[in-house]
Amino acid sequence: MSDLNRVTLSGRLVADPELKYLPSGTAVTNVRLASNRSFTSNGERRDEALFVDVEVYGKAGEALAQHKAKGDFLLVDGRLRQHTWERDGQRHSRLAIVADQVSFGPNTKSAGDATPPAEGEDTDDLPF
Repeated sequence: MSDLNRVTLSGRLVADPELKYLPSGTAVTNVRLASNRSFTSNGERRDEALFVDVEVYGKAGEALAQHKAKGDFLLVDGRLRQHTWERDGQRHSRLAIVADQVSFGPNTKSAGDATPPAEGEDTDDLPF
């Protein structure tokens, strides 16, 4: 049986989207989502924010960069990807969602399918 790597998340953009192009010419847009949760603990209402990096490839990424800005709502469906690198002898890593589909919000059309990079295409050297 195969492992499952699937994430669906909604939230608001923390900053304006950053559009870049891979050496192959594929567009990649990077955003950071704040997904908020409210709950009650010991009778007191609390809020918690989760900040998540998202990578959107292809035409969906270009549409996202063109039409969305800080504070806008985004619904993302995709998979988790771990980026690892070494700097000054220290190993670092971070998780990001690689989007398969993005929706701009309840009252707008979907941006459609995002096209992830080709198998084996190296994106680890990009500065995001």
